[in-house]
Amino acid sequence: MAAKLTFTLQVFFLGFSVVMIVLFALYGLIVLYNEVSSRLINKKKQEIPLPAEDKGIPLELAAAITAAVSHHLCQSSPESIKISISQVEVPGWTAAGRKLLLENRFHLELLRRNK
Repeated sequence: MAAKLTFTLQVFFLGFSVVMIVLFALYGLIVLYNEVSSRLINKKKQEIPLPAEDKGIPLELAAAITAAVSHHLCQSSPESIKISISQVEVPGWTAAGRKLLLENRFHLELLRRNK
């Protein structure tokens, strides 16, 4: 009886040890893959040019489109939108438009998850 109990405990601990070693190895592989892929993604993000610069869209047109989209999404009702174009103001408009689009995308994702 004691020999069977000893054998049973040895098999249990051996099996448990093998399973835990395999799980820790898989966890290590997942962490390593995550580190490598996040570094590659960060490199790709730095190489992407801005769409306005890539396609040769005039800065005035990019600012006007961004202002129109912002006006439409905010649903405010001013009589007219006046835009003064200079080299300094356009990146601000572009950044604000992108931020607004990302916020709306996040809001839509939350709505889809609730359904």
